[in-house]
Amino acid sequence: MTRRAAAISLLAACAALAFAGPAAAPRRGVWFCGDFETGRLDGWIWDIARQERAVVVTEPVRKGRYAVRISLAPGDIAASKERAELKVGNKEIERTHGSQGGEMWYGWSLWIPTDYADPPGNQFQILAQWHQRPEAAPAGERPKKMGAPPLTLHLVRNDEGRHVLLLIGQESSTGPPRTLGARPIRLGTWIDLVFHIRWSTGRDGFVEAWLGGHPFTGGKKYGRTLYSPLSNYLRLGLYRGKGVPTTNHVFYDEVRLGDSYQAVTP
Repeated sequence: MTRRAAAISLLAACAALAFAGPAAAPRRGVWFCGDFETGRLDGWIWDIARQERAVVVTEPVRKGRYAVRISLAPGDIAASKERAELKVGNKEIERTHGSQGGEMWYGWSLWIPTDYADPPGNQFQILAQWHQRPEAAPAGERPKKMGAPPLTLHLVRNDEGRHVLLLIGQESSTGPPRTLGARPIRLGTWIDLVFHIRWSTGRDGFVEAWLGGHPFTGGKKYGRTLYSPLSNYLRLGLYRGKGVPTTNHVFYDEVRLGDSYQAVTP
């Protein structure tokens, strides 16, 4: 290699390092990091109808090189419902930290495209849910149907036609829903979300959340967050009723579970 070629090669290498930026220091208090930076779905398991419904992509990304695109088309049935959702692969994380009296922090970034096609009518669309686990059934009996989860994040339109993220809590699977937070959002940009939850079957349970660094719930919303002593588990993706005619895509990045706001904030 000539001196000129060596110099050009060195300059190119330095430019690549400068573009990549310094490596991020490991965060303290992170129990799970699902930022897709391996270029794969490492650390995740999923309920999807087809492999292409959960794909790691290079744009848009919130940080780093990769994010994940979740897609849902009419008739995509997984786990008996029309859904495309990711779940944390190591179930012990949520079982250990999310049982009775435990506190957990969750953070991620969400991108909803500007051409997102809203389902017609009043069809629900859920972008995240903390789902209850089925209790063991007596020998010879089938587990009971579980009903609505304790906590769900919905995408809706308000009376002015604006898209709104709506955080809904329930103290029983058949009880009335309660709005814990509602904020208008802008499509086509990353939305940073952080949730702090105390899991409890009693009135000392609470949820507090932030959207874009600003209060989403307006402080702690107290109430039952567990239906039973069994821990809930996070589902991220698209979930809706059967028969919706639209095909939809959303993107997630910088997903973390941990012990503080600093540990999980995107």
